[in-house]
Amino acid sequence: MTTTPLSTVALVQNPALGAMLLWRFGKSYQQERLVEAAQLHSFFVVLPLLYHAPTLDRIRSTYESSGLSQFTKKLGEERELLIAVQERALKMRELTLSSVGAAISSGLMNLSYDTGRLRSNEARPPKPPERLKYHVAGADKLGRWFGRLSLDQAFALLWVEP
Repeated sequence: MTTTPLSTVALVQNPALGAMLLWRFGKSYQQERLVEAAQLHSFFVVLPLLYHAPTLDRIRSTYESSGLSQFTKKLGEERELLIAVQERALKMRELTLSSVGAAISSGLMNLSYDTGRLRSNEARPPKPPERLKYHVAGADKLGRWFGRLSLDQAFALLWVEP
């Protein structure tokens, strides 16, 4: 039996890493909202924003205090970057769902079926490698930015349909 080596993309864009990034997004969201958990569908834009290098660069260069509107203003300077968020979110649905499943099965998160909210639990996942520090910091920023707005406002700024 032969195994095919994983591509560079598959090594980074995997459900385990996605689970950890979604957990960090959720933790930051809950800290901003004073414990209220984020709606499940807000998680579907997190990985498409973090796994796209030019978009991650804009997240990195935006101060946390500046918020989502300043970040989307930077994305809008190259309109294609802002328009592409919706398309990437659709293409990465399966990865996001797998990541949510991995987060739930590992105990990092739990889903309230009554409210449709995904809560990040108190957990201490392993420290991510140094090469992923910008992804983790980006997940934290996104969680705080989303926590300061209604979901409708966040999606409108990102030109994303729920």
